[in-house]
Amino acid sequence: MAKAGRYTIPLADVERIDAAELFSISGEQREAVRAARPRLMLMALIFAFGYSVLMVRSVSLTIFDHQSVSVKNRVAASTQVPRAKLTDRNGELLASSIETYSAYIARANIRNADRLARQLSAIKGLASEEILRARLEGKKGRARLGHRLTPAVRDAIFSLGLPGVEFVPELTRYYPRGQFAAHVLGWVNADGRGTAGAERAFAEQLQDKNTKTLALSLDTRVQFALESELQTAMTEFRPEAALGIVTNIKTGEVLAMAGRPTFSPNAPGKASPRERRNRAATDRYELGSVFKPLTLAMGFDQGLIKPDELFDVVRPLVVSTKQINDMHHSRHKMSVREILIESSNKGAALIALRVGGEKQRQYLADFGLLDAAKIELKESARPYMSSRQWRAVKTATIGYGHGITVTPLAFVQAMGAVANGGHLVPLTLLARPPGYRPEGRDVISPMAAKTVIDIMREVVTKGTGKNANVEGFDVAGKTGSAEKLDPKTGRYVKDRNISSFVAIFPAHNPQYLVFILLDEPKGDVHTGGWETAGWNAAPVAGRVIGRIGPVLLPLAKRTSLMASNGEKNP
Repeated sequence: MAKAGRYTIPLADVERIDAAELFSISGEQREAVRAARPRLMLMALIFAFGYSVLMVRSVSLTIFDHQSVSVKNRVAASTQVPRAKLTDRNGELLASSIETYSAYIARANIRNADRLARQLSAIKGLASEEILRARLEGKKGRARLGHRLTPAVRDAIFSLGLPGVEFVPELTRYYPRGQFAAHVLGWVNADGRGTAGAERAFAEQLQDKNTKTLALSLDTRVQFALESELQTAMTEFRPEAALGIVTNIKTGEVLAMAGRPTFSPNAPGKASPRERRNRAATDRYELGSVFKPLTLAMGFDQGLIKPDELFDVVRPLVVSTKQINDMHHSRHKMSVREILIESSNKGAALIALRVGGEKQRQYLADFGLLDAAKIELKESARPYMSSRQWRAVKTATIGYGHGITVTPLAFVQAMGAVANGGHLVPLTLLARPPGYRPEGRDVISPMAAKTVIDIMREVVTKGTGKNANVEGFDVAGKTGSAEKLDPKTGRYVKDRNISSFVAIFPAHNPQYLVFILLDEPKGDVHTGGWETAGWNAAPVAGRVIGRIGPVLLPLAKRTSLMASNGEKNP
């Protein structure tokens, strides 16, 4: 007993308590529990099911997230209209739109950025470990693992079992041949818009949902040969840059166009502006002596000169205080024919002065040399002249290719007119159907054109273009060696030249034109130290013709052309 004030309270007899009786229920309590049991079991099942759903969803959002996200985003990607394919004239694929992926990871799921960067960098197609580590750092948002990833790279990332990875499908422009024809094709930007080349020129057609394929005028066989020989020239003559163009004289189709240095349109951002620039369309040059056939064409068309007429190139020639010189001093008068064969600046200047400035200017306009070349390329540049005044000295210097800068495409278009019987046709990058004859305009008479081509054939057989001669293809041509103007001093630099060569074949029935330009080639023991076109641009053109001639003009076709021209098969 214990006392609490006046009262005595009995303590519990713990030893006599029955635990079973303490927790047992009976009567109404038992009935209430039995009635509630089904509800309790139902609630337990609902809770278990809900928990299972949350667990499955959690796994889905981590390890298998890419599947659900890809399905969701594929709907958005499918609404994009793929750009039409680009092919060459024979159906060879040059560009197409393919589905690729961008990969992201939630930074909250990254436990060890260093280790993850090391794992990811081992996958071919992703960035370096250093770049990936920089992207993965941080705690908020998501990090991009890669862009324009192929399905193979996507699967390689997925196989790592990383939580929080997201794959977003996207349409990507893909160029299966890499650098091949890069300057012609151009590229598209991150928004899928054409930025240069054919991708920009034909943007509307390529984005038209009704256009599946667009055939360009290029011939991959010709393009490959041109690019190969330009690359060889870069090694052999070590120029700052090189370019080449091959055209069909009759249709104006550009069969090949290339430049060096070059780039890959699959990764234009990795290339410099110097590498991405299409020099054939954007760069303007004083081309020098390759202009002389145009000067002769003007004189013949006007009836002002004859092939065997003599001009005095012995005496000094001064025009408006400017003395005009020849590379090799002549001790006798030269005929018009010899002026082109020996490439006399004095002779060309005298012929130009006889034509006159007003007529010369009109001919240049008719040849398309006072405007940008008529071709689809948006980057085709206009010519440049330091002065708009057409004085005698300008007339004389333009006669031998100085005083005016034009793009190679504009010059090729003009020379194409001479080769095409005096009829100028615009250049094009689109394939034309067989027998197609484009609209154009007559610039000079067919007789004047033929006379110039005949003398250009002699340039190759007797003169400065001997190294471009290719047996069986009757090559006509002209060399051009022009000193470059130093923009700082305003003076020409003797050891910095633009070397070029224009070739037309076959001379008796012209079909194709080849133009080669080397920017600042270097002389060596094989060229006798010479840096002029006869020693570099001419042999490059000859090698190109030697490779593409049998493709474009097989023996049977050459025989047919000779027969149609009334000549015997040699």
